[in-house]
Amino acid sequence: MSTFDKIYRSVLPMKFFSKGWGRPDILIKLVENMKIVKQRDLYCSVKSKTNINIEKRTEGKRAVQIEGSFLSPFDAIIPNALKEDNKVSRFQMVIPKSWSTNYRPVCIHFAGTGDHNYSRRRLFLANQLIEDGIASLIIMNPFYSTRKPKDQKGSSLNFVSDLFIMGGALIMECSALLDWCEQNGYGPFALHGISMGGYMAGLCATVWPKPISLIPCLSWTSASVVFVEGILSNAVDWSVLTKQYYSDSIYSDVIRPKLQPPFPASFKADNTSEDPLEDLIRSALKSQNLSNTSNVKQSTSMEMDHLLSTTASSEQTSDTRVHVIQNHTKAHSLVNSSSGSNLHLHESITSQPINISTPRQSSSSSSSSVNPAYASLLSARRFLPNNISIGLPSSLSSINLNTFLRYPIDNSLWHNSLSLFRSIPEDISRMMSTTSSPPDPEVQQFLRDLLDFFTHLGNFSPILDSRLVLPVAAECDAYVPRYGVCSLTKIYPNAEIRILPQSGHVGAYVRNAIWTNDFRQAITDCLNRQVHLYHDEPGPFGRNKKSALNNDNNNNNTINNSDNIIQATDRSKG
Repeated sequence: MSTFDKIYRSVLPMKFFSKGWGRPDILIKLVENMKIVKQRDLYCSVKSKTNINIEKRTEGKRAVQIEGSFLSPFDAIIPNALKEDNKVSRFQMVIPKSWSTNYRPVCIHFAGTGDHNYSRRRLFLANQLIEDGIASLIIMNPFYSTRKPKDQKGSSLNFVSDLFIMGGALIMECSALLDWCEQNGYGPFALHGISMGGYMAGLCATVWPKPISLIPCLSWTSASVVFVEGILSNAVDWSVLTKQYYSDSIYSDVIRPKLQPPFPASFKADNTSEDPLEDLIRSALKSQNLSNTSNVKQSTSMEMDHLLSTTASSEQTSDTRVHVIQNHTKAHSLVNSSSGSNLHLHESITSQPINISTPRQSSSSSSSSVNPAYASLLSARRFLPNNISIGLPSSLSSINLNTFLRYPIDNSLWHNSLSLFRSIPEDISRMMSTTSSPPDPEVQQFLRDLLDFFTHLGNFSPILDSRLVLPVAAECDAYVPRYGVCSLTKIYPNAEIRILPQSGHVGAYVRNAIWTNDFRQAITDCLNRQVHLYHDEPGPFGRNKKSALNNDNNNNNTINNSDNIIQATDRSKG
């Protein structure tokens, strides 16, 4: 677990669920509504059309920004669960002024905890994706920003039920926005979120009746571990929850039986490992073959294509890919056959390329051993000081701050530079905890059951094509511990999982906001994969982006997107 995650959490004065569980009648209605939401076909048969209003349009040099709103469909399902301004769903869309391809892809970005406004997601991702030819739709979370209840302090939800209302509302609002985008000629689509946003993206993908790219970052298969096992458990107001639970028997006698079982038995966690991600990394290292990668650096472009195609064809049977992002690397994706198997070539700035990409191992390959030299390197890494490259770009005149930071800083620097905190004695670490006494076991289990029932991905319809799922996880995430819940590989059997080694939750977010492109690269790769699989052509996003976006001769692909949207909305009103 990342020590920096623990320190960061200890200085934030957050208290979740300070007003209790929420109204029992609302909780019961939420449980009943799950019967519809968790079945995609049933949900699609009952959902209604939503009228979306465009309120603002701003034109820049590279992009057009529009802002819109609509009444949340969730208000009609459970009236008064959303109060006042919380009933109005709001979004901002960032659209390229000119399209570099015949496609008009849109990525919907969900907010992480504390991300109240559009600016953070627009600055760190949406504006960057414009260069890749991808539009972004940034949705405002219920209970955040202008949708925040007046008596709510910051991001600290007042009631446990607020979290489930948020999820239910986002599922319906996202579905309405996807329908609207499709009607206006956009596609393909991707859903992306970081932390809590990753969980919400995963839930919203389950009701969409068509293939869709899904990129959940720094999240897992259930939110129960976040508030029960993770360091945010120290921010839960257990005293209030305990008092309410034992003062009103409706929670234990009426609501709790309705939650059983919280998720299907087939998705029960494998207790053979404390952290399922460790098993994935260990499996990845077993299949590592450095001799193949040492040949890549010396290959010509023709030889490299041959090597990639040969390796890809030999791994057609793989249905799960685990990719450990190495230090000083940038990933380049090559999508091979329609099986969805993906090969990733990593070019190291300071050393030979290393590729760790592991299919689900067969019994015949389980006896393969880790390369001794590589195993020794990994072992020695734990005791080495920070790895900092001192090389500079050849031309100082071409230095760009964002690019410059990516060159010299090790991918795990943020985590390793805080290694001095690892020597903090256990008694001082305990002092950082805001919980005075352990929570009541029965109350803790009730919260776990609620969170599993409403957020465990095993309770919902499986995504139509799990080859289009590309999660990014932090190895040392203290906010999202992975023990006690099933692995992502059970939910998405054909997905690729990218791992940020030696990285914590907060460190991974900050690094990607400043100097690395792990999340952005995952979005473009996943959309490219969708184009390859369903349109039988190479994915065009993120390639030759500068020349394509500046090509004034491509008039056929240039449209005034916001005007089209406004006209389409006016027609729908008429």
